[in-house]
Amino acid sequence: MLSAEKYRQAEFGYTLAEMRRGFKIHAAVYAIVMTGLIVVNGLLIAYSDTNFPWVIFPLVGWGIGLTFHYFFGYRHAGDEARDRQLRVEDYAERTKELV
Repeated sequence: MLSAEKYRQAEFGYTLAEMRRGFKIHAAVYAIVMTGLIVVNGLLIAYSDTNFPWVIFPLVGWGIGLTFHYFFGYRHAGDEARDRQLRVEDYAERTKELV
């Protein structure tokens, strides 16, 4: 049986791992989709009368979202996990009083 402290540490580590895994999946999907869009835009420029590099818009827009995901998934993941633990503990204390 796990003690409360060991459980808290395990849950914290699991939450960090899940946040980082989510960012890695997001980054991989971004790389795959953007590669495809760059190829499509390049082919359109090469084989049609289009000369506008429209691929910049999804590249930058989604890139901003990915940057925020990195910021909160890696840089501040520990803070987010601690806040989540405190919210769970507060909820447990409130529900214990109701029962």
